[in-house]
Amino acid sequence: MTAACPTDTTRDQFERRRLTVAGRAVDLAIAVVAEWHGPEPAVARSLAEDLAATRVQADRHHLRIAALAPSGRPVLLVGGRAAGLAVSLSHIEGLAAAAVAEGLGVGIDLVDPADAGRGLDFWFSPEELALEPDEGLLRARLWAAKEAAYKAAGLDEELRPRTVTIESLAPHAFTWTARSGFTRAAGQGRFLTVDRRIVAVAVATDRRAAEPAHAFPFTPSEMFFA
Repeated sequence: MTAACPTDTTRDQFERRRLTVAGRAVDLAIAVVAEWHGPEPAVARSLAEDLAATRVQADRHHLRIAALAPSGRPVLLVGGRAAGLAVSLSHIEGLAAAAVAEGLGVGIDLVDPADAGRGLDFWFSPEELALEPDEGLLRARLWAAKEAAYKAAGLDEELRPRTVTIESLAPHAFTWTARSGFTRAAGQGRFLTVDRRIVAVAVATDRRAAEPAHAFPFTPSEMFFA
């Protein structure tokens, strides 16, 4: 592992690294799926299990990644019991990734900029669309940041992108807040690129019960499209 977090990486079969987000150590694993055997989701889960086994110093065969309904949030089980380690998975065509960290939630998301067009604008506020002058990567970074933040927030409900707000956005970092009917969370994130794809990694620095006034923080039209 390395403490450094360069912007670009090479197309290694399996790359493992450690970076610091909001003062917390996050271990990442990224794999080019074409060089592995199996579909992207299975590869992402395998990467997470490898990372977690190292973190908790346990036999990999005693670990399992379970999905928590209804959000699908991955939960690490060691010997059948939940372990105190946050886990996140992501995959797109040809690429899979996993992240693990201690403490509050962690989230990782992969986005191909070629797939992040203006059709996503419905989910972004005018303030978010004005965060970065580089329009070529703006939407890819925004969407990756929202997805990673949603996973880190641990809201345990289906993703509604407008409940996640990107407060600041830079080429290598972002800050975010997220709300559900029961939870309010906030945190920070980092960006990397892998083979021209955007990787967003988010961690939660605060999570608390939402105030009653925010029980329904989305509009009827958003409920329909979500």
